[in-house]
Amino acid sequence: MSALVLLAIALITYGSRAAAVVLLPRPGARFEMILSRIPAAIFASLATATLVGDGGRLADVPVLAAAAGALLASPARSLLLCLIGGAIGYAAGAWLG
Repeated sequence: MSALVLLAIALITYGSRAAAVVLLPRPGARFEMILSRIPAAIFASLATATLVGDGGRLADVPVLAAAAGALLASPARSLLLCLIGGAIGYAAGAWLG
């Protein structure tokens, strides 16, 4: 993938998100409460799909270590800390194994 295509994808992705934040009205309190609970469920479903590889076997050690690192950072309720924890876990899993 060329750098120009990657830049175009990034601009479209983050530009549409920024436009939604700026242009759309703030949701009601009840709807906002529901939305605040959705990211955890989406992350859990993506993580589960990633941890189970082809044929129903578990993923490789670095992927499992990344999930463990993100899980350990999750009580902080910070996406950035979860990403950092996952990256550290992946690096540790790749180094160990």
